[in-house]
Amino acid sequence: MNIVEEKVEDKIIRSFKTLVNKYSFDKITVTMIADMSGISRPVFYRYFKDKYELMDYMLYHDVTKELHNLLEHDMVEEAVKYLFTHISNEAKLYKKLFETVGQNSFEKVMIEQFTDFFSKHLKVFDTNLIPDNPLLSPITICRYLVMGLTISIKEVLNSSIDFKIDDAVNAYYFLVSHSIFDLTKSDFKPKVFPHRE
Repeated sequence: MNIVEEKVEDKIIRSFKTLVNKYSFDKITVTMIADMSGISRPVFYRYFKDKYELMDYMLYHDVTKELHNLLEHDMVEEAVKYLFTHISNEAKLYKKLFETVGQNSFEKVMIEQFTDFFSKHLKVFDTNLIPDNPLLSPITICRYLVMGLTISIKEVLNSSIDFKIDDAVNAYYFLVSHSIFDLTKSDFKPKVFPHRE
């Protein structure tokens, strides 16, 4: 029987996840990750420059890469469902990662990675429908939609109610397909945005 040895990157990711589930991200050191992986610090540094790059790689390895595979086959709904399923299955890990703050926060990593991913892989924008406005580029629209997705993921992680993954997917689709003006009562609608033909 041929036993395939676990790749070093996979060992490091597995060890990192174990540590994040036990300790706060701030308390985790490269030495701790290397020791749990059964490697030396120099070997760790051959793969990752620091724990922040490892966090970024883990998100790509576990989520973004699979989203890419699904979207290559035009499986958009399945991609969103995979995302919410994976995050829910590892809820403790992702809740703790979202506690990181600052310029290397997990939320910022997720927004940057998903914005880059969607802007490259979802060539869906009909630029004729986007007004001639320097603030409304496809990348800006992607970032806006990804920020909404990130907020939805955080809501799922922090929810105390019992829900199904389809509820999370449907809620996200509802949010991105309706504006505040669709949902407010007619007498509440502001007059500052004139109706345009």
